[in-house]
This record gives sequence, structure tokens and C-alpha cells, in this order.
Amino acid sequence: MNTFLIVCASVLGIVIWMIVDHYRMRKIAIERGNPNVCEYARAFDYRNVDTKIMREVWNEVQLNLGNYNGKPFPVKAEDMFEETYNMHPDDLDDIYWSVADRLGIDTEQPENNPYFNKVTSVKNLVLFLHNQPRIGNA
Repeated sequence: MNTFLIVCASVLGIVIWMIVDHYRMRKIAIERGNPNVCEYARAFDYRNVDTKIMREVWNEVQLNLGNYNGKPFPVKAEDMFEETYNMHPDDLDDIYWSVADRLGIDTEQPENNPYFNKVTSVKNLVLFLHNQPRIGNA
């Protein structure tokens, strides 16, 4: 009986946390308004950072975060994966692998990258991917 109550309380706690987090993210999305890729891009030195990587990270993060009020989440370069999005590291890995695969970015030897173990924000993910070598002619 005690085990059943503990399991039920745990499940209820997780559901409540998910609902609260959804409304928190919805509030952020409403306050920011419509997604603005130009505002996002201005946070980078677009003459020296691959704009394809910038755009793919933007798209992939939006895809992961979902829609609020029928619009994609308005991603900003300074958004922190853990603090802003409450994103689990596995979800961040999924974004990384998806963008790297799509753009032909080499995922070997990430420890040689100056942004290794520093990917905490959307901007840092873009810069990390930008500093990884390309595979072949991609």
C-alpha cells in the first residue's frame, strides 16, 4: 500500500511539474511575441559564423520546444538550455546530433573544440558546431 502511494505521489508530482513548466514557457513565449530570426541572427558575428548552422540550430531548438499559441517558441541566442528551457542534456544531445548530421559536421574529437563543455546557451551551441570540422565536401 505504501509503495502504491509513493508511486502515485511521484507520478502526480511529475505531472504537476510538467504543467507548471508548460505555463512558464508559454508565458515567456507570449512576452517575447512572434519568433524573430533576424533578432536572433544579430546576436552573432554573421560574417564569421556559418549562417546555415545558426539557422539549423534555430529550427531544431524550436522543433524541440514546440508551439505556444500556435506559433513556434521565439528562440533567442542568449537563452540557456537548462535555466530558460529546463532542457535535459539528452535533448540537447539530440539537437546537436541532428544539426551535425544535417550539415555534415564532424562529431569526432569534440574535446579539441574551444567550446567543449561550455555549451550552456543556444549561442554556445552554434559556436561549438561552427568550430567543429566539416565531413568531406559538406
